[in-house]
Amino acid sequence: MLLGLLFLLWLIVAPLLIFGASIGGMRSRYRMVIRLTPLFCRSVARCCGIRVQVVGTVDPDTLLFVGNHVSWLDILTAGAAIGGVFVSRHDVANWPVLGIFARLAGTVFIDRTSLRSAVASSRAMVERVAIGIPVVFFPEGRAGDGAEVAPFKAFLFGGIVEEGTSVQPFTIDYTTIGRTPVTPENRDLVYWYRPDQDFLLHAWRLLSLRSVTCNVRMHPPHLPSADDDKREAARRFSVELRKVVASGVPVWGEEK
Repeated sequence: MLLGLLFLLWLIVAPLLIFGASIGGMRSRYRMVIRLTPLFCRSVARCCGIRVQVVGTVDPDTLLFVGNHVSWLDILTAGAAIGGVFVSRHDVANWPVLGIFARLAGTVFIDRTSLRSAVASSRAMVERVAIGIPVVFFPEGRAGDGAEVAPFKAFLFGGIVEEGTSVQPFTIDYTTIGRTPVTPENRDLVYWYRPDQDFLLHAWRLLSLRSVTCNVRMHPPHLPSADDDKREAARRFSVELRKVVASGVPVWGEEK
């Protein structure tokens, strides 16, 4: 009941504030979005029983953030920890409730089966950063089961390398369900990565959990190397960032 009322309140208030800010232009609109996003994500996470803990520091001079992807919850947890606007796969725009807020929040939607869409998204990220808007994205192209980080899509870093944009990597780690550590046996209660997992059913089961703890581990920012071969530089940069993100992934069975 409380969660439903909270969504209803946000559905009324957020559009009014964003549309009002839009009168001042695109920059004003996005600045309103980045103020609202952390508030929205933190309040919804709290109502869902999700405790988000930031390990390390979000660099105040960095505006582009990349991390691992293991669940639909990542938008809430990264949004609560970092804020900003997101890059998301194109079908999220049609998700119930979350899709509405994703569109309102200025999310960059990308069809990863289309190279043209990927190039356009890379440019859109750089354009947002250029006007001071933080951008968060998950370059794996799909959600994983938490055991490893899949290779990052190098073509997403083309515009980033060309502009020499600093990137701060982060690692999302769902550590406990209630007082029980997350393991391969119970991770499907939180992790959402299999094609056969129904979103609404998964969300309903997750909301029935007493609590979930998530660590968002912030790593030091990285700069792409200057290289005449931008394609190769993008590939190397994507590999470098993936290794850093993967370094924060826990080994199942070890104490977190």
